[in-house]
Amino acid sequence: MGLILSIDVGTTNLKAALVDEQGRIVDAAHSITLRIEGDATGRAEHDPAKLRQALLDVCRIAVGDRGRDVDKFSLTSYQFGLVLVDAEDRPLTRVSTFVDTTAQAHHARFLEAIGDVDAMYVRTGCPPIFQYPVNRLHWLTSRDPQLPRRVARVLDSKAFLMHVLTGEYVTDYSTANSLGCLDISGRWDEPIIAAVGFDVAQFPRVLNGFVDELPLRPSLCAELNLNPGTPVAAGLYDGAALAAALTGFEPRIAVGNFGTSGMFRVPTANPVEDLEGGLIQSCLLRPGTFFTGSGINNCTIATNLLLNVLGLELDYLRGRELSIPGANNVMTFPYFTGERDKVIGNIGTGMVFGLGVASTRDDLARSFLEGVAFSFLLVKQRLDPGEEIRELRLGGGGTANQRWMQIMADTLDLPIRLTDNPEMGIIGAASLARHGEGRDLLLNSRRIMRDAQVIEPIPAHVAIYREVAGRYFDVRQSLRLPLLARQGLSPLRGAQAKAVAKALPLVRENQQDS
Repeated sequence: MGLILSIDVGTTNLKAALVDEQGRIVDAAHSITLRIEGDATGRAEHDPAKLRQALLDVCRIAVGDRGRDVDKFSLTSYQFGLVLVDAEDRPLTRVSTFVDTTAQAHHARFLEAIGDVDAMYVRTGCPPIFQYPVNRLHWLTSRDPQLPRRVARVLDSKAFLMHVLTGEYVTDYSTANSLGCLDISGRWDEPIIAAVGFDVAQFPRVLNGFVDELPLRPSLCAELNLNPGTPVAAGLYDGAALAAALTGFEPRIAVGNFGTSGMFRVPTANPVEDLEGGLIQSCLLRPGTFFTGSGINNCTIATNLLLNVLGLELDYLRGRELSIPGANNVMTFPYFTGERDKVIGNIGTGMVFGLGVASTRDDLARSFLEGVAFSFLLVKQRLDPGEEIRELRLGGGGTANQRWMQIMADTLDLPIRLTDNPEMGIIGAASLARHGEGRDLLLNSRRIMRDAQVIEPIPAHVAIYREVAGRYFDVRQSLRLPLLARQGLSPLRGAQAKAVAKALPLVRENQQDS
């Protein structure tokens, strides 16, 4: 097989590059910035026309004059996107993204319409957080009950983009899962969809992203000088495409991203339920295979805030050892944009605990780094209580901080294998298109990561962090009441306590996740 045009559509950038048979990017990756359009209402959307044009433009740029050398396209895109189109293929809405909060306040009404929320979680593998577009669908129909009659198609980001390339509305299991209404067997969940006012027939056909492909539009093949019938692989969502390169979905190897936000996931044969904590999501890759774990809202966003507040440069965090393991009992809970479990959820904020007159700037700084590491540890503990995971592979800009990565290895008690290649999503999407679901995908990943740097945990530090983690999570568990009090939602005073306490279950449902 010759070259693959690999396309990676994120929420802020759309990238594409030609990838050869050895998994190497030919020349360079080409990028077009995607503007998220928003306002004070919490709107955070892509303009469908601009997204469509950016996709076509980046394909033209990346293919250049090598159309006849391209054997296949591959496509990966972001989760949690939603756009509605009519029978003439005209968008009725913009493409909402994960950071859109317009339907956040509506979430309690959506959960009330669903009824048995735990059953929804068990059926779909998706914890009840407001960002799932199925909540947005209920919000839209509550504002415009006639909307479903005008809608021909309910689309995720992949289905919208695949229609641009192929003329068909299709998606893959992993991207469809992020709508919040696909069951763990890979079928659209009729009761959930009916509860929000729509019909299963309005949703796209779901493909196996490891093996399924469709021919590109003839007009696109002609314009780019491609061979007629050049296929595009359905692919997976962007986080899973990263895993295809970093791990090849090897059992007991976790994969993560460490940038502004983060991710910790591992392939599992069955979904993992976290009914009490509401943290773990089991993302269906294909029937019988899940990519299970959670996103983490706050990674380098925490240290960026720290540096801004202290008036320091990034070299301060990277240049030397900061304090000692445990940060001399200073604890930072870096939930500046909330977190995804029921304790913190979308009411989270940044908190520092344990500062004293002897505390230093280095203690505070290290506590920020440790706080992010503990967010990863929380996911690991919920996901892997038997400690079967034997390695974590990480990508993302934050991995350049070697001292932080040592803290991560010590806190998680895992070797961490790092990549400094910023285009692993593009490489992973091409690997999926080239190797499919066979052993070659795993072997290709091992080749890619063979010479990657490995940071081993330091046993003495591991022992310290095990003790500190127990105290840290005890404090964390107690944070919900003060967080509610900060927003005026907690029953902390006098005569109003009884009345407010009765309303707390509804408040909890409304505020439980970010």
